[in-house]
Amino acid sequence: MPSRLIAIFALALSTAAYAEQSADSTGDFWMDLGQVYGAASTFRNYKDICAELFAEYKKQNDDAYAAWRAKNLKFLQEIEKYRLAAAWKEAKGDQKKYVNGLAEWDAGMDRYKDVVRKQFKGAGREQSQRICSQQYPQLLLTDQANLEYFYAEQVATIRRGPQGK
Repeated sequence: MPSRLIAIFALALSTAAYAEQSADSTGDFWMDLGQVYGAASTFRNYKDICAELFAEYKKQNDDAYAAWRAKNLKFLQEIEKYRLAAAWKEAKGDQKKYVNGLAEWDAGMDRYKDVVRKQFKGAGREQSQRICSQQYPQLLLTDQANLEYFYAEQVATIRRGPQGK
């Protein structure tokens, strides 16, 4: 995987590792893209993990996530477009490198999801249940879940595009 994609991936994982995510921009396209992409992935991961652990909250969380996703779909598609374009640029037009780089990224996100799943289980049933039944669906209604607003500085950096390459 090209070095910049590794950096994006590492930041996406570290960003996604915290429920309270930093709103500080690095000013670097690649790092800020990783931060915003990681935040979006976290919301999906929490939905999936909560469904695995607490089936009784699946519908409520699926509905909350679907509403959040619908509200933010244009922005989520924009971020995905930048991620794919960055991967293509890093692959320098080589289709095999491009596909392999994205596959490595996706595999890493799956490994991160496994880490989060273990953290949920390690937190104990009561705390995990509170997150899944109350905190997660409520989080999707907050300003923090409006990624375009919450990460405004990162989004400005991303929209300027990568510099110097």
